[in-house]
Amino acid sequence: MASGGGGTESGEPEFQIAPMIDVLLVLLIFFMSITTAEILKVDKNIVLPVSPNAQKRDAKMSKHEVSINVRWDPQTSKAFVKVDDRDYPNLSELVPRLQDRLKADPMVRAVIRGDRSLPAIEIQRVMNLVGEGGIADVSFSASNK
Repeated sequence: MASGGGGTESGEPEFQIAPMIDVLLVLLIFFMSITTAEILKVDKNIVLPVSPNAQKRDAKMSKHEVSINVRWDPQTSKAFVKVDDRDYPNLSELVPRLQDRLKADPMVRAVIRGDRSLPAIEIQRVMNLVGEGGIADVSFSASNK
């Protein structure tokens, strides 16, 4: 006689491993996707300036941040701006991108990650672009080590 509920003929319930593996794989993919989204925003080629008064980043605001990576190339004496894995050789293209982020999230914060050797005028240019984009909340990244 057939029985429902995954039991055997003796009436003992049988452990189903396939649904457990499915759940574990879904959880693994979920955690991998949220972890890589945070890591991709940071340019590893940037050496941050050191500040003994640097404070830890506010974890509550991390989902509202847009990271603006500004790297300095001493050979060409040129700054390179990168936002969300996209390079902006023409800085005026960055303003509509920032305006779109502000429309999507009114609490957006611009985090400028400038290279230690970057001239101050380049930071000023990026700050002007952030202002043109309408973002009033600006933060700078520094290391305390």
